Amino acid sequence: MPSHSSKFFPEGTCPQDEEGNLRIMKATVDQVIGSLITIGDEILGGDIPNGNAHHIALELRSCGFRLNRIITVGDHEDAIIQTVQECLGNCRFLIVTGGLGPTEDDRTPNAVSRALGKPLLPNDEYLGWLRNRLAETGRPWSDEVGRMAYLPEGAIKIGVGMAGFSLEHDGIPCYFLPGVPGEMRWLMANIVVPDLERRFPRRLRYLKEFLRIQGLYESEISERLRGFDPSSLGVEIGYLPQGPEVWLTLFASADTEEEARSKIADSERAIRQRFDPHHISGRSADSLERVVGRELLARSWRLSVAESCTGGLLSRRITSVPGASDYFERGCIVYSNQAKTDLLKVPESLLTAHGAVSEPVAAAMAEGMRKQAGVDIALAVTGIAGPAGGSPEKPVGTVFIACASQRGTSVEKHLFRGDRERVQECAAHGALVHLWRTLIQ
Repeated sequence: MPSHSSKFFPEGTCPQDEEGNLRIMKATVDQVIGSLITIGDEILGGDIPNGNAHHIALELRSCGFRLNRIITVGDHEDAIIQTVQECLGNCRFLIVTGGLGPTEDDRTPNAVSRALGKPLLPNDEYLGWLRNRLAETGRPWSDEVGRMAYLPEGAIKIGVGMAGFSLEHDGIPCYFLPGVPGEMRWLMANIVVPDLERRFPRRLRYLKEFLRIQGLYESEISERLRGFDPSSLGVEIGYLPQGPEVWLTLFASADTEEEARSKIADSERAIRQRFDPHHISGRSADSLERVVGRELLARSWRLSVAESCTGGLLSRRITSVPGASDYFERGCIVYSNQAKTDLLKVPESLLTAHGAVSEPVAAAMAEGMRKQAGVDIALAVTGIAGPAGGSPEKPVGTVFIACASQRGTSVEKHLFRGDRERVQECAAHGALVHLWRTLIQ
């Protein structure tokens, strides 16, 4: 094979093997891992959830970046200094949120100044903007507001009309973002991620999907996966309980997004072979209400529901899907026996003989709902959500779910554990599972 020259290498530097042939050199794909610090006593005290950390981690991963740690510290300067210094010793980039406001407990700029040995200097452009803004709104100038314009030496102000700055320390890009969620998200999308993508163009791609599994505990899922080695397909799996369902997570990394998707697809095919169709309801975005909606549309069926113990929660979930009016006809909340007889035509004799929470009454509710609404399929839920109302024969958490269609009527009995809210959530979810399984039969 004759030797080659390349315009991409200066003359005399083109890499060649011993025979003079051009060696094709592939750029190394980088694993870019950073650290995240969230600051605020309100987070440590449990007053607010750490939604910023959740959003930042997801956005970074979707763009090919990962975090090796997420640390929350309070509004204490020494703690912030120590954490910043520790993180900078083991990361490719650093993101910090919180502590940038005008109040006494906003200590991030001071802490960063001390941690990095960079004096605080006024940012004249930001200082002018603050003065103009306060003048426009008729608010008096104060030294507390002016403190926001003092940034560590070398810092670049990011964002207009919001706190935030970036700087580079020993080659490590650092981004200091406000704790206000809307401002943080704007800066992440428009400043932080684009800058990271520019700095690290060759990086691994990450993809995470999950399968929504119904009616099985984690141990039962693990049993079905015994003997399956996901690592042979380049995938890591995990278990994530999400209320009444379990998410089986599939995580893959690869040089390209297409390769990662292929790994996920191969693993999903192998996993689905180990489960019955009525156990896996969908993938990541396939909530039960969306899956049920698609099944109803595919059949041109209309649905109505009758709710006793769930108080409208079931209807709320179904109608949360855009376009639900194409298949959802109506819902009735029937807590009293009188409502069940008046609106659903449930015979009083059934209520007297079996009680409102019973299999015959659940079936009569579904059948009555279907007939009164003139729909193809109807759901009914009746139960004891608690905390009172239970008995040895029918303890709190006893729920009957019925589904009536042209195929007949089916009823399931459940005993859900937990407080009133938990029982209601499980009952509504169980009704959607029952409906889904009826539709795919």
